Amino acid sequence: MRRIDESIESLTPVASDSTAPLAFRWRGRRYVVGAVLAHWVETGAWWRRAAPQSTSGSGEVLDPERWLWRVEACRGAQTGVFDLCRVVEDRSDEPNPDRDLKHWSLHAIYD
Repeated sequence: MRRIDESIESLTPVASDSTAPLAFRWRGRRYVVGAVLAHWVETGAWWRRAAPQSTSGSGEVLDPERWLWRVEACRGAQTGVFDLCRVVEDRSDEPNPDRDLKHWSLHAIYD
């Protein structure tokens, strides 16, 4: 396993927060997800928050929740196993494609 932790671009609309992308772009290359092998949630330290910016806010979560999917994806004839990560900072948010592009990352690659 190689730890990557680089941003990726989800190339398909996200139907809900619990859905993995059907394709993604990493380092300018397009990968198509063929199968979801596993899905899990890593809870962040929700009790740790930054100082509030105003009296009305509760502060930003310093260690947000991460939703991970282990997927089999291919690029042409090459197939690999990847861990895709989506940071979920506020579970009350509605899915937003503009925001979601900034929250996806390639967590790891399995050789």
